[in-house]
Amino acid sequence: MSNSVVKWTFYDPTSTSTHSPESSAHRSSGPVVYQTVRLSSSQDWKLSGLVRQEGTERFQQTTLFVKRINPKEGANGEGQLWLKSGIENEGGRKYVGVVATNPFSDWNVSPLSTETSSSVDIEIEKVGPDMHVYYSYPDASGKQQRFLLREKKGFALPLSAGDKAQEEEWWIGAMVCGPLTDETKGEVHDWKFELLKADRVQSH
Repeated sequence: MSNSVVKWTFYDPTSTSTHSPESSAHRSSGPVVYQTVRLSSSQDWKLSGLVRQEGTERFQQTTLFVKRINPKEGANGEGQLWLKSGIENEGGRKYVGVVATNPFSDWNVSPLSTETSSSVDIEIEKVGPDMHVYYSYPDASGKQQRFLLREKKGFALPLSAGDKAQEEEWWIGAMVCGPLTDETKGEVHDWKFELLKADRVQSH
């Protein structure tokens, strides 16, 4: 589990969406491919992969996806903590972005460099209760450029305050969706989930 590398190609055959901008607009119909892991709330980890989205319709997206299960919340996922990051179409061009939900969704996007075509490397890191999201791509010379896309302080605080030893259940995977189109295809290459050492120092 800590060193699995896979490739996924998956389709969304209908108009779907996953976001919760407010309590009356909860959406969780986007298809997700994931594995379930149970970890101490103090465990640091990283999910990485190259996401590809070749569609052209507005809001079509391919993302890495993580979700912490809260047994006290509803079974449909409303009120759960989740984060997705990848490529999304908007205004005729592609963006790299993050949607973070706890309990409502906020998001940020950055124009994707034309040098990257329709793919970009994404890393989602949990360090303590904080989440860091990076993206990277090769520049014109072929050198890999890495950028911090989003930092969410205290995003994944333990479910029980002060209990760093408690075990939590996470979904670790990827998703594709397209709320305005009837078919969306996405690819994730070199998908990898790994546990990080406690003494690891961030470099951003």
